[in-house]
Amino acid sequence: MLDALHCYLKYFAVLGLVPWSEKRPQQRLQKIYTTAIMSINIGIAFYKVVYSPIKGDLPVSMLVSSIVYISQILTMSVIELQVMCQYERYYEFCLQLKTLNRLFQSELLQPIQGLPRARYIKFIALGILNIVSLFPGIYVVLHYDYIGYYWYSLGAILINRFQCLLLLLNAELLGYHVELLGLRLLAVLNCRQMSLHSVLDVKCEQMCSLEYLLSLKRAYMELYRLFGQFNGLYGWSIVSIFVVMFLDSMINIYWTLLILAKIYSFVFNYMTSSTYIPLLILLFTFCRCGEYCKRQHIMMGSYVRGLACTSQRQPELPELTSQAYNAVLAEFVLQVEQDVLSISAEGFMNIDYSLLMSIFTAMVTYLIVLMQFSSL
Repeated sequence: MLDALHCYLKYFAVLGLVPWSEKRPQQRLQKIYTTAIMSINIGIAFYKVVYSPIKGDLPVSMLVSSIVYISQILTMSVIELQVMCQYERYYEFCLQLKTLNRLFQSELLQPIQGLPRARYIKFIALGILNIVSLFPGIYVVLHYDYIGYYWYSLGAILINRFQCLLLLLNAELLGYHVELLGLRLLAVLNCRQMSLHSVLDVKCEQMCSLEYLLSLKRAYMELYRLFGQFNGLYGWSIVSIFVVMFLDSMINIYWTLLILAKIYSFVFNYMTSSTYIPLLILLFTFCRCGEYCKRQHIMMGSYVRGLACTSQRQPELPELTSQAYNAVLAEFVLQVEQDVLSISAEGFMNIDYSLLMSIFTAMVTYLIVLMQFSSL
């Protein structure tokens, strides 16, 4: 699966989001290229904010516009720095994913052909949405009297959004493997329950063996390690992206309210709507990926506990009542309860629906505060 994706993922290196090559001389050149991208954007931001700040009728709008622009540049810098300093860890993550795929295919007898087609279509649609949503803003900047930092922040917006797409793709891969492991555990549980009433066939006997249970336990351990590598590889990027998406979407909703109040021209609504709508979609999709992993882990825990409950009720299978099998199963139960498969942003927050509701609640609160200040 990863080999099929890797040939396309390398084009993210144009924005400095993935290493182009495993060879060190080419990685040095890419570091110079990435440093140039950061330097140009930071230099433009420093000049515009310090020496040529924008001026407008509403001081609150000008202030929040500057805050959003600076946060976009800082987020872009954090993303590029984290990627640039972790080329080796990126390839370790890819190698770990390949190792997990081989484990599924060889020991768990679970073929992995690729992500479902609907998920590929979803990523293509999100990528097109991210690009198309930039055109209304560019149109407004070129044809109307717009004062703001949109044109200067365009590069940072592209990097931040495509980094979010890369995070979504990797999160979907993690969730897909959690789903496959859960299906294997469910199949073992069904075979164990069938053995209470009938004679097992050859395939079920193999799945109920101690060797297969050890393979399942090892697959869970490798998957937990993969989650840890993902969180360590993209943790600060996730924190920065959520902060800038929260600010950007909230401020653009605030400007939309000002447009509806006829403080600004209605044409600027095309720019604000084309900004906060894609950002909210990305936020929802990413939190949905984290929630899916969380729920699949809960279901996996129920399957393992179900195996433990049936371990003492099958005298016709001596191996299942052996001390070694029960000891491994008990250890597996503890492992599932303690080593949670979740997407975390450096321990600051877990990515799930509860985070999404917290973001929406905070948006409403700060929008009320901004509207009160703008009315003064």
